[in-house]
Amino acid sequence: MSDNPFETRADTTTRLQALNEQGYVIVVTRAFGPNGEDLMDYEGPKFSGEPGVRLRVRQGDIDGHVSLSPYYGDPSKFTESPFVDGVKCELFIAGTDTPLDRLPIPPSKDGGEYFAIYLTEKLDEGELVAINDVWGNYGSQLLSENEILSLYADAEDE
Repeated sequence: MSDNPFETRADTTTRLQALNEQGYVIVVTRAFGPNGEDLMDYEGPKFSGEPGVRLRVRQGDIDGHVSLSPYYGDPSKFTESPFVDGVKCELFIAGTDTPLDRLPIPPSKDGGEYFAIYLTEKLDEGELVAINDVWGNYGSQLLSENEILSLYADAEDE
């Protein structure tokens, strides 16, 4: 029996209702690290039947694996590690010391930086999800090529 509450929760509709109110739900079905590593967690916990995105996270002395919901905008995640909300983390490829690529865009209001989860094997900076490194900050961004170029330009102006 799994300890993942998202695997056995019967009412998926309620959990994803806020995402669906925009008229569509985006599901990340492919995710890659900086060297083309497959980040999809096919063997781990499922989120409404879908595999999560698996990372290794370190926050001071706390180090563990995390499976993120593949539903864009859904803050659900599964870990057995006691990470602390509001504290910055280091983000790695699961099972390695390979860090995710940091994106040179302005930090979030809480000082969090953004890191790339690429959506294609091309590892194109215009096709990615930018995730924040502050535990509990759910301000990820799904970025197109034009949006990432705009963020780079804004960063250069500062």
